[in-house]
Amino acid sequence: MRVSAGSVLAVALAAALLSCSAPVSAPERTEPNSVERSAVAVAQPASSPLPTRSGAWTQLWTTNQAGGVIEHCVDRESGGFLAVRIGPLQGATAVDIEYGIVGNFSIRDNPFTPPATAAELVAGCVASAPIDARRLLVPRRDWAGLYSYDVTVLRRCLIEHGQAVPSAPDRPSYEHLLRGGQPWSPYDQVRVRDRVAWYALSDACPALPVGIAADLSTP
Repeated sequence: MRVSAGSVLAVALAAALLSCSAPVSAPERTEPNSVERSAVAVAQPASSPLPTRSGAWTQLWTTNQAGGVIEHCVDRESGGFLAVRIGPLQGATAVDIEYGIVGNFSIRDNPFTPPATAAELVAGCVASAPIDARRLLVPRRDWAGLYSYDVTVLRRCLIEHGQAVPSAPDRPSYEHLLRGGQPWSPYDQVRVRDRVAWYALSDACPALPVGIAADLSTP
């Protein structure tokens, strides 16, 4: 049985960071900050067909991570019977970003009875994956500063906290990715075990330096 679907995920400003395998000092805060709240609100709109669970998320995902996270969620929540493929970022504005779910929903082996329809199951997985989209909004005048921060500060900070972070692309490639709406981030392979670890790591290694963060229109 095959059900075709084309769904779109809108994303706006958010915040972001990491995962940790090495011990990290306890966070000074216990509640999400404004950027995290914004990302969660975008991922979990009031019109969502599934009720959202308070405290369900553990970290904000980068634009490069989100597709795989949602795909894995759908596979897991359907018991392996439902598969979706999230297409790459198609573009962005200062207001939103669109992700297209491409291809087909394919039910493998025998039909299954999910907790909701296929579309609702996917919506629930989207709601559980808030995204940090701020890098898509960094003005061109800040690109050089962002690259320097990523290479000399942020990447080193993540490694010091037990993360395996690949080498940054060279400057021309880095800016090419920014222009194409698919910015490289030191957090692209980062995962945290829970929200406490997220707060500790994200506060220790801010996703953006203060000056560049101040250039963005935050909620």
